Amino acid sequence: MGDRANFGLKNSNGDVLFVYAHWGGEGMLSRFAGALSIAAEAGRIDDEAYGTRIIVQALLADAYDPYLGWGITMNSLADNEHKVPVFDFATQKVTLYDMPSEFSLGRPLVTFNVDRFIDKYTK
Repeated sequence: MGDRANFGLKNSNGDVLFVYAHWGGEGMLSRFAGALSIAAEAGRIDDEAYGTRIIVQALLADAYDPYLGWGITMNSLADNEHKVPVFDFATQKVTLYDMPSEFSLGRPLVTFNVDRFIDKYTK
C-alpha cells in the first residue's frame, strides 16, 4: 500500500537528489510547487546548497513519523507510482517526467520555468 512519489532536485553537476514520499502522491505537484515557492521567497531558489535544504525541509514539513514515510536517494528513484517532477538549479526549470520504469526517469513530458510551475500548481 501507499501512494508513492518522488521529487527531484538536479544540481549543476547533473546529479539528482530524489526525495521519496511513501504517501506523497496526492497533491504532489502542489506540494513541490509550495516547497519551491518557499525557496524562491527566501531568495535561495538559485542557491544549490541552501535551496536544496529549504526545499527538502518544506517537503518534509508535515512528516510526523521520523522513521517512516520519507526517504532520500541520489541518482536513482525509490518506489514510484506517479510522474516525477525534477527542478534543475542550473536552468531554473521544472521538468515533469513520464512515469518511470525500473527506477529511472521516464521521458520528459513538459518543462516549465520555475515561476510558471509555482504559479500553476501552488494552491
